[in-house]
Amino acid sequence: MSIPTKSCPQCGATFDDAASTCEGQFDKLLALDHSRVQPWGSRHGLAFSTFAMQHPEGRTREQLAACWIMLYRVWIKGDNRAKLAAAMRERQNLPPEEWGVPALPAAPAAQARYTTTIADLGEFDADTYVHKLEEWGRATLAAWQ
Repeated sequence: MSIPTKSCPQCGATFDDAASTCEGQFDKLLALDHSRVQPWGSRHGLAFSTFAMQHPEGRTREQLAACWIMLYRVWIKGDNRAKLAAAMRERQNLPPEEWGVPALPAAPAAQARYTTTIADLGEFDADTYVHKLEEWGRATLAAWQ
């Protein structure tokens, strides 16, 4: 096993392969999400929200607030992810407070190192994906609180 050769400037993910990037890993995950195969397809909103919050550059405060709502309502309040996603599509652009969620905190400091990143999800194995996705989402929430 080699020593990690590079890290992501936004989330701190490290990769053994110099050609690997967070965006490349996310593209692989999106392909699984969009295949609508389980367990990936039904969890697209959680995966997207987690990735976006760990990679906030170029995203608006409103986009990040929607991601914050999704993660907070599922991982803290215990909402059903599918019902929440449907409700959020119907009632777009409501502030976190309207969803019973604290206001979006300030982003973690630049060069933040999250305890779990997309690199930690490996190749998105079906048997471990649900558990690893939750770890990734909860680590993201913890860093933003």
